[in-house]
Amino acid sequence: MRQPVRRDCISTLGLRRLLGGLALAAAILAAPGLVLAQDQAAEAPTFPRVMLSEQHGKWCKVRVGDQLPAFELPNLDGTPVKSPSLYGRAGTVVVFWSSDRWMARAALHDIGQLIAAKKVPAGVQVLGVAVGQSADAVEKATKAANIAAPQLIDQSGEAFAQVGSVALPRVYVLDGAGRIMWFDIEYSEATRRELRQSLAALAPAKQ
Repeated sequence: MRQPVRRDCISTLGLRRLLGGLALAAAILAAPGLVLAQDQAAEAPTFPRVMLSEQHGKWCKVRVGDQLPAFELPNLDGTPVKSPSLYGRAGTVVVFWSSDRWMARAALHDIGQLIAAKKVPAGVQVLGVAVGQSADAVEKATKAANIAAPQLIDQSGEAFAQVGSVALPRVYVLDGAGRIMWFDIEYSEATRRELRQSLAALAPAKQ
């Protein structure tokens, strides 16, 4: 014989569910920092994906995840400097450039503005590598761009040849260990946007 359902049991179960929901809501309201932390973690900046055509890929000797080759070049004073000695503890933006390319001049100008506006995170260094340039030409170009960053002179192009060929400027973003996290072989609006995203990914807490 089927037993009748007791109404007091249904009421008790419903009450427990209601109280459980209220308790959960109260816990969330009492600890908004937990929810905020979870949201921030979900929205943590990431490095943009590097996408190259087959032809552009042939111009690249190093890719994301590779170490940027170390090299020794003179600075503006003519003193030989090893490139890793200029890297930042949190990361480095390395720009290979030539003043006869308008994109390179745009890159120097924009990055100079980021430095001046303190939008480069603490611990991140910017390093310029002037390809096929004399010290006088480099000094003139960097002064015009108003960029306050160390410059090395790759007059023979040997250092640039270790990373690729043809396309200048090139912008590489390295992590604190000198690994390539993102790069581009031009300087466009997309490059500008992705560079800012990469800087945020290097030090999200600083952005």
